Amino acid sequence: MKKISLFFALFLVLGLGKSFAGYLNVINMTNCPFQFYSGIGSIVSGSTTYQFTFGTVNINPGSNFFANPTLLTGFATNAPASAQASGCVEITKVNGPGGAAFPIGKMAPYTTYASTNNPTCNAGNNYTMTWNTGSNNCDAVILIF
Repeated sequence: MKKISLFFALFLVLGLGKSFAGYLNVINMTNCPFQFYSGIGSIVSGSTTYQFTFGTVNINPGSNFFANPTLLTGFATNAPASAQASGCVEITKVNGPGGAAFPIGKMAPYTTYASTNNPTCNAGNNYTMTWNTGSNNCDAVILIF
């Protein structure tokens, strides 16, 4: 009985892991607005991987939380409707204050960005942006400080 219970628990955990909806949370600790002008991600449904894209997302100071990728402006995919909320954002392109444009994402070398343009909206201080992926390799928190 113990082996069956352990097997069932493992099966349940693996099943939930495959269907877990990844969130994207951008925490902007500066006074500067940012614009994520495009991004891509992936959705896994069974043994099939689908891509998705999204468009312009304005990031204001504070927490900007998206519980799943369908909440991102301009979300588009060919994934079945039943799988669309379970995607993981992988990379996005950002317009920062003062005209800085750069990618930020989950794979090196795009996991961090440090400005050099001393934006006036941040009292002349440069900012740093870091991508932090959750333990499920899907949830992402982007910190801007």
